[in-house]
Amino acid sequence: MKKLYPVLILLILTFNLNSYAHSIPPVSLPQQGVNCQELIRAVKQSNTYSDNVSCFTSSMLVKATYYEAENMGFVVAYIKKNEYDYYGRPYIFCGISSQRWSYFKSNGTFGSWGKSFHTYILDYACNCY
Repeated sequence: MKKLYPVLILLILTFNLNSYAHSIPPVSLPQQGVNCQELIRAVKQSNTYSDNVSCFTSSMLVKATYYEAENMGFVVAYIKKNEYDYYGRPYIFCGISSQRWSYFKSNGTFGSWGKSFHTYILDYACNCY
């Protein structure tokens, strides 16, 4: 658990926490990056809030979960490999505001999950390996 704190501290130092949903520029971690699976595990373990959606009608997404950890927003999205994939592969996105998450959910529920994901989440992929 103590190994995961430096990863979160590194993330906190790289993001601007006072942004709004439509004005947040895409951000990335420093060049050395971190392991994506370790980052997902750290965020899941140290979150203070989470919210999830199941994207039943989507041909692209299985589900997505929003986490707040160390005053930062993260989304773990499970993206399908093909139309028969019911589990998806997890990808993590960093610097997602609660407002941006809310827009994603609204537009996905009443429109297309894929279009909503591309509009509000996709540009915020964490720079991890």
